[in-house]
Amino acid sequence: MSHLWHLAFHSGMSASSDLRAAVDVGVPIGVVAPLLSLSKIFLALPRHLDAGGSVFMDSGAFAAFQKSEGIIWERVFTKYESVILMTTNPQGLSIVAPDVIGDQIATLKLWTEHANRVKRWIDQGVRVIVPLQRGNLCAAEMLELAKQTFGTDRFCAGIPSNLEAMSAEDCSTLFHSDFHVLGRVILTEELERKLGALKANNPEANYTADANWLRARTKKISVEANSLSPDRSMGLGDTKRTRAVRNILRQEAYVSLLA
Repeated sequence: MSHLWHLAFHSGMSASSDLRAAVDVGVPIGVVAPLLSLSKIFLALPRHLDAGGSVFMDSGAFAAFQKSEGIIWERVFTKYESVILMTTNPQGLSIVAPDVIGDQIATLKLWTEHANRVKRWIDQGVRVIVPLQRGNLCAAEMLELAKQTFGTDRFCAGIPSNLEAMSAEDCSTLFHSDFHVLGRVILTEELERKLGALKANNPEANYTADANWLRARTKKISVEANSLSPDRSMGLGDTKRTRAVRNILRQEAYVSLLA
């Protein structure tokens, strides 16, 4: 099955040099909220959104899961809400609702605890991605509980793709208008099966995804940066790293239907 995402976010752009490159090229940007400085929250990301750009803000739950660490959700929410406050285009912002990787019960508890806050984000026009974690309930049951908890279906259903990922069979139980695949953009056989199951029931839905664009290009970026002349900078902050990422992004950015 051939597939192009409506939007494919280039995650991993939380560092200043990488974020500047992504903004310059104008690609959909993915960042992790706990890693963001004040200048990114109050200036760089809102300006990108105001210019018509698209931003995906992750909560950092997956990284915390990998490290067996907890999350201070108030800090995450404060960064979400600062960007929302500073932009005139909250519709371009996608944020991930609180969840615990692979734990339905803990995720449902977080949904209930923070339901009013999530509702407010949705009412402000933000695209809220609600991850449907695996457990005793099937994906359709989790989706229905999300609708009940938040009092609306105007959110995006998040489909985990890495550890504790949802199966194609589970995907086939879902009926919704907006889906986001968390953590993978490039299609594998498994992801093609999942998308096939989703599209069979939801052919007109919106489909987006995010993945760390930088990780697979670390060596290429280093080689490119070392080859650049220092006197070709475009001004303060335009480092060799920024120029290298910008050059490679122009050649190898993810393909989006809305780009």
